[in-house]
Amino acid sequence: PTLMSRGLLNKATASDDAPPPGYLFGEIARQTFNSPDESREIAEYLLKKLQKDQPNVKLKCLRVIKHVCEQGKPDFKREIQRRAEVVKACLQYRSTPDPLKGDQPSKAVRDEADAALKC
Repeated sequence: PTLMSRGLLNKATASDDAPPPGYLFGEIARQTFNSPDESREIAEYLLKKLQKDQPNVKLKCLRVIKHVCEQGKPDFKREIQRRAEVVKACLQYRSTPDPLKGDQPSKAVRDEADAALKC
């Protein structure tokens, strides 16, 4: 991804508990229209980051994927569909239960994966 896209993606998929600002989803979706390779590179970045074993990162990546599939360039959606096994793997995701939230972070990932696959 371009330097600007990478900055937006890093902000949108940070490992903290804070939800990403809503405007980032639209900005990332618009970035997919910048060049023929941009949507593929953004998809690759998100799919690679989705494989990290951190529920917050997985959840945020899936939210970005769902939003960009709906509002970004169709090439992005095709790239995600072509490598859907990475998203499908999140349907079975289980992390170590959080001391305060229990299985809730893992369930949120599973639910968001389901939503991302339906877009």
